[in-house]
Amino acid sequence: MDEFSRLIGDLKDNIQSNREFFRLTVQKNPFTVYSKLNELALFVGSRYSIVLEIHFPDHKKIYDINRYGTENMSIIIDKFRKTFPVARESIKDEANKRFGPYSIVVDAYMYEAKEGVRVKFRNKLGESARLEILPGSFHIWAKIDETIEEFCNWLMSNVYYKRIKN
Repeated sequence: MDEFSRLIGDLKDNIQSNREFFRLTVQKNPFTVYSKLNELALFVGSRYSIVLEIHFPDHKKIYDINRYGTENMSIIIDKFRKTFPVARESIKDEANKRFGPYSIVVDAYMYEAKEGVRVKFRNKLGESARLEILPGSFHIWAKIDETIEEFCNWLMSNVYYKRIKN
C-alpha cells in the first residue's frame, strides 16, 4: 500500500478508536473535539515524519463525525523548502493526467523565490475541489476520493520522498 493511503488509514483508525468521545463531546464543546482531532493527526503524522493537520473551513462540518479524516487536510513535510526537488512541470503534467481535461492546473505562490502548483477540479460527486501543492507541503481542500488519494500517493513517492526528521 502507498504511503499516503497508509497515513490516511492510520488516521481513520485513530479517529475510529476515539469515535465515542467525539460523538459525546461535539455538541457540548466542538473546540475540544477539534483539538483532539489535531492531536491525533499530529501523532499519526509524526510516525511518517510529517505534520498532519485537519481543517474545518466550514465550521458546521465539525458536527458530522463521519467526515473526520476524509477531507480538508494539510500534509507538511518541510515548511522552509522553497523549491520542488523535481521539475514543477512534472507535477503539473501528473495533475493534468489524473484530474482530466476539465481541471485547471496553474503555477501558484510564485514570489520570493518560492514555487507552487494549484489544481482546481470537480470531484466524482461534482463538488468543487482544490489542491495546493508547495515544495514543503500540500493542502487538500476537498473530500478525498480515489483519484485524490492516488495523486497524493504519487506526490509522497515522487515529490516528498526527502524528509527531515521532526
